[in-house]
Amino acid sequence: MKIILISIWITGCLGIKAQSHRFIYDVQYRKDSTQNLMTKENYHLDIDQKEVKYYPRDFYVGDSLITNNIPFGKDMQFNTSGIISHQQGSSTYNDYDVLESVVLKRVANAAQNWKLTGEKKQIKELSVQKAVTSWGGRNWIAWFSPEIPFQEGPYKFHGLPGLIVELYDDKNDYHFELVKNQKLSKPYVNQFIQYMESRSVMVNDEKYKEAKLKYYASPVNYLRNSAGVTRSNEEYYLNDGTLVGENNSREINERLRESIRKYNNPIEIDTAIRYPSEL
Repeated sequence: MKIILISIWITGCLGIKAQSHRFIYDVQYRKDSTQNLMTKENYHLDIDQKEVKYYPRDFYVGDSLITNNIPFGKDMQFNTSGIISHQQGSSTYNDYDVLESVVLKRVANAAQNWKLTGEKKQIKELSVQKAVTSWGGRNWIAWFSPEIPFQEGPYKFHGLPGLIVELYDDKNDYHFELVKNQKLSKPYVNQFIQYMESRSVMVNDEKYKEAKLKYYASPVNYLRNSAGVTRSNEEYYLNDGTLVGENNSREINERLRESIRKYNNPIEIDTAIRYPSEL
């Protein structure tokens, strides 16, 4: 997908912050830090007059299908792993971690101490400037554009005098690139996101770690209890469309545990949970 830039960013920005905007990023990341395999996904950064939301594009796709009464494809798999939100001008973020039918909500400060450099270049039609910071256990390089007057960026990155157009860490585990922007006629309301936020459970860091370790110990039991499944032979679905029943619950349980151990390379690596290989 090629970057699409609207001339309004270049020719004038009067009243821009009174509108709603969507910025779409290509995100390439290494799920497993021990391998070179990269995963690529799209994420949305929605900015309205007060609130900023960052979420996987699959939330948008699912909401669009329901809104237009289009059935979900049998083999469709969705990434609904998390939602990030905050108020414009605030460094306090709401972080929603979606564990299938369980949504854990944490509130934390995510201020970055940016150092501006004099290095500049062009990215497509935009003039951008380089900034660096150490945050979340990683060293980050950002290229931001003062021509887009939002002090925002992907994930929890913010605070620069212009939108972050490109961002990556010095180990190349994560790479974010702005590929498209859209002006929205009104603030976007996503029913999937509203549902996740409404059913979320607030936890502190200690309770969050406790819940994640409990989930890891037996994902199938954790999800069965959270979904209100009371009979061992009762079937239910995971978010990726997998049907879990009595015949495959053990296999699914081991698959989920292996995936949790293997794909444990989060953006904020300094808060990564260490999962034991044996219980």
